[in-house]
Amino acid sequence: MRTLLILALFCAPFLHAQDDPVVGPAPKPGQAEFKDGEDAFTEGRMQEAVTAFTKALNAQPKNDEALGYRAAAYVALGKLDEAWSDVEEAVKLSTNFSLAWNTRGYIRWLRKDLNAAIEDYTAAIAYGTDDRRIDDAGRAQMFQNRGIAYQDAGNTDRALLDFNSCIDLQPKNPAFFENRGLIFVDKQLFDIAFKDFDRALELDPKNARAYVNRASAARLMGDYEQAVRDYSQALRLHENYAQALIGRGYTWFGWNRPELARNDFAAASKVEGFAAAGEVGLGDLDLAKGELAAAEKHFKLAVSLDPNNLGARAGLARTYLQQQDFENASVTAATLCAMQPGEARYWSLLSDARMGSGSWEEALVALNRTLDLVPDDAGTHARRLRCYAKLKMFKAANGDAQWLLERDFGKGLVESARVHAIENGAGSLNGIVNSLTQAKAAGEDLSALADDPDFAAFKKDPKFKALVGK
Repeated sequence: MRTLLILALFCAPFLHAQDDPVVGPAPKPGQAEFKDGEDAFTEGRMQEAVTAFTKALNAQPKNDEALGYRAAAYVALGKLDEAWSDVEEAVKLSTNFSLAWNTRGYIRWLRKDLNAAIEDYTAAIAYGTDDRRIDDAGRAQMFQNRGIAYQDAGNTDRALLDFNSCIDLQPKNPAFFENRGLIFVDKQLFDIAFKDFDRALELDPKNARAYVNRASAARLMGDYEQAVRDYSQALRLHENYAQALIGRGYTWFGWNRPELARNDFAAASKVEGFAAAGEVGLGDLDLAKGELAAAEKHFKLAVSLDPNNLGARAGLARTYLQQQDFENASVTAATLCAMQPGEARYWSLLSDARMGSGSWEEALVALNRTLDLVPDDAGTHARRLRCYAKLKMFKAANGDAQWLLERDFGKGLVESARVHAIENGAGSLNGIVNSLTQAKAAGEDLSALADDPDFAAFKKDPKFKALVGK
């Protein structure tokens, strides 16, 4: 859970710009209205701020600060088109107005234009160095914004550098330690992450969010006891804290305590704005128990509550797969791929659905896309090998088999045998038995092959039955 401090950045200049004879602007038309806008903004009355800044601009249309701050108010109101128009004009009037560049970067970040957002944040940081209207807190938050954009773009190394800059500028701000800790979690450097979360809690012992972040790291490490303690502490500080309930629910789930997990997911489902997430947790519990009808009901409810909830759609796709409803599984997985085209696991779900229905060519497309995103995934290579073999593209299938042999000899032998079984049927018995004998000697578990349709031609052969244990 990241801490994104955007709008606070626009409040900082108001705190020291009014009575400072060096920084403060000379009296001019619209100044009283501008002050009214400042007051409204700092108090969170954004529509009133827009009205006041508009009056100030009527008196002085080329007031870049009024445009910049009205843009920020528009952002807070969710009116991004109006904000964009204002911030573009502000930048034209004053190319070194760092706050305007920051606002433009934020709008681009909201619109998922990450590279452009990074460029604007970089300009904001550069201009902010010499902008006496910006204090260290404002500069730190600009680095924070760019760091988050880098993180979303997958460049965690650059994000880490920006969060380091935040801490250098504001070493007593716990939020910056939390964000840096989350980067270390992404890098699986859990010991270092815990130090940052500990520091955040030293600075603010009543920071429920920091407990949740530390608990999430502990859960990823498999330290369920620590995770439960931290989630529970967050809930003592902030009753009905939905993220803590959901996180603790999944911790109980991982700890094999499903009833405790169910209690937390049910409680989360009653928190405003988190009903869908709670239903996803309940669906995951039922899916793990094999209660497919109940799982489907929870996931469908979650989708109806929040159509953008990816976990709900993924859970529904997995449920359809277990029900062997490959048509609905394919439709649901395809929707996920359209929503998040860079997520390999959704393409993998789509390939499973298409393989289940025997749509080998369509499955191959999904598997190739999966491998574009995760080239070294052995399971995906094995599934693609099967598609190639079903399509009688045996040269390509053997290419995947060779790739597997070079990385996992036992698995490679099994999949090589699969290719020969599909290509030659019962006529390849001796070769199949030899390959599987070597695979078993290499420690490969062959029991799943007893019911594998690709090896159906050998099910009655005594040697094959001895190898697979049936």
